[in-house]
Amino acid sequence: MGEVILVAVNDSRAAFRAAEVAVDYARRLGANLRVVTVADDGALGKQQGGSDSTAGARHADAAAEAAFRHVAALGAAAGVQVSLGHRSGRVAAEILAEAREVDAALIVVALVDRPGSSAPYIGSHTLRVLEFSSVPVMVVPLRPGP
Repeated sequence: MGEVILVAVNDSRAAFRAAEVAVDYARRLGANLRVVTVADDGALGKQQGGSDSTAGARHADAAAEAAFRHVAALGAAAGVQVSLGHRSGRVAAEILAEAREVDAALIVVALVDRPGSSAPYIGSHTLRVLEFSSVPVMVVPLRPGP
């Protein structure tokens, strides 16, 4: 099967940028790409104000499916084998669990792009992945550097 690069995505521009970089690395290294989305059970309740969690879950599932389709299309165009996984729970813990299960050689995540902020921001999920990962982690900014 070869090496596996794991990329964690959601339906954000920053995550799609990370996916583009992950596809490029997988192509260059001849690695397979594993795409994972994580439904944060705790965030869903907060987003919905505790009401109509079924509608929120449907929205999260639709967003995950859209993200999968986008990255799968990028992988197909680059000749990269892409597999998909969806998990729910605490985001960082689930990303790390997925990395262990697929024996990932690299984890790729996005640097959060905060509107109105000129400074890059590493979100709490990414910080936890960086702190607890046993494999290298690449944090991709939305905009390429100078």
